[in-house]
Amino acid sequence: MFLVLIFLALSCWLIIRQYQKVSRLPPGPVSFPIIGNLPHIIYYLWATGGIVSTLDLFRKKYGNIFTLWVGPVPHVSICDYETSHEVFVKGANKYADIAHAPLFRELRQEMGVLVTNGSHWSTMKRFALHTFRDMGVGKDLMETRIMEELDARCADTDKSATDGVTVAQAGDFFDLTVGSIINSILVGKRFEEHNKDDFLKIKEAMGAAFEVFSPFDMAVPVWFLRTFFRSRYDMMMTTQNTAKRFAAAEAVKRIEDIKSGAYEIDESNIEDYTDAFLLKIQKDGEDLDFNIETLKTMIIDLWMTGQETTTTTLISGFTQLLLHPEVMVKAREEILKITENGSRHLSLTDRTSTPYLNAMIGEIQRHASILNVSFWKINKELTYMGGHPVDAGALVTAQLSALHVNDTIFKNPQEFDPERFIRDEELLQKVIPFGVGKRSCIGESLARAELYLIIGNLLLRYKFEPHGTLSTTELLPYSAGKRPFKLEMKFVKI
Repeated sequence: MFLVLIFLALSCWLIIRQYQKVSRLPPGPVSFPIIGNLPHIIYYLWATGGIVSTLDLFRKKYGNIFTLWVGPVPHVSICDYETSHEVFVKGANKYADIAHAPLFRELRQEMGVLVTNGSHWSTMKRFALHTFRDMGVGKDLMETRIMEELDARCADTDKSATDGVTVAQAGDFFDLTVGSIINSILVGKRFEEHNKDDFLKIKEAMGAAFEVFSPFDMAVPVWFLRTFFRSRYDMMMTTQNTAKRFAAAEAVKRIEDIKSGAYEIDESNIEDYTDAFLLKIQKDGEDLDFNIETLKTMIIDLWMTGQETTTTTLISGFTQLLLHPEVMVKAREEILKITENGSRHLSLTDRTSTPYLNAMIGEIQRHASILNVSFWKINKELTYMGGHPVDAGALVTAQLSALHVNDTIFKNPQEFDPERFIRDEELLQKVIPFGVGKRSCIGESLARAELYLIIGNLLLRYKFEPHGTLSTTELLPYSAGKRPFKLEMKFVKI
């Protein structure tokens, strides 16, 4: 009897304590002590068939700001543009720190830019942005690099054409194009026919490293994985180390060449990120921020942000265009007019003159919306968001996947309709695929340039037709990041 009373008293205390916590947070489904909303989340993931549809269901039921308890930790999702901008742009300094999974911190050892906070993160981001700016990212020099890679891929495609038609895997074409661009920026090496196997090794290692993680791995302490799931822990460490080794192989070779005297950095002509990083070390010596291990980690971090997101967007985008050929026709007509019937390539300086192409790319990005779940930031003090209290200790994010299908912002969100941005010119700014605030994507300007130049100039050179199945089905609907259906298409030379 005494034990029963103790159990009841403890249960009552936990329920009351949970109620008190819930009262200082935005609305959400009824949560339980310790396990939170895990039963709801698991059920609706199964019932709706994916993370995005589950988040959208909770948004419709509880509003644009809602709380889900993942175990004992409250997670607040913001699914509208105005509140996201208010919280993460106007209050940017308050939300610079991301809540990283323990396993990610173990893998990165507090190095790099993806899974770090504080002074190291700000130093690495500032250095990368400064280096990219000096290299011409977003300017004429970067346009030249992008067009060189696109020209090379198109030349290879045309060589394999039969009667002006080439059948190709969209993933292979875009992977090699974008991968060559980011690799040339990072380590000064392009991928061509003779060395594309090097790229495939990096790509395969990246894919293995990305797909191996599960929500379980992210949630549990590292010691738990290491103790009870040792083989799984070792596998994840191995895939990550393999990916880092492949991505940084050219940088490691350069370090060895510098030591042997076979290579010398020309301070007046820094052409890639590795040179800039190594020059910094040469001048100031190694420290906690600038050292060889950090360089390797930064290369894989920047590779992941610069490769996967843009390639996935392009594959998703051309799937939509093949399903809506009338959109391709209209965009091509606009591009032909701007480029004087294709007498020159489409340039970044043309952006203000191509409203329909801009709208089409915006709609592609809205549908692609790379992350199913956005990165969580740490709320450090009691504050108000959209009229709701948010207690200290809660994790908060602008939930971009749910925002981009929010039918109060985008009417009929499942439709592919670039015209929505022509009808309402202010609507385009509410598509925020690169995030919002201080932790927005470091490669945003490069990615925007790539999407505009690659999509626009491909439409100028080819007509596209499907070859095989077309589908917008996601391959990994329960994963943190999206994987589009594999697309095979015909490049028909114009």
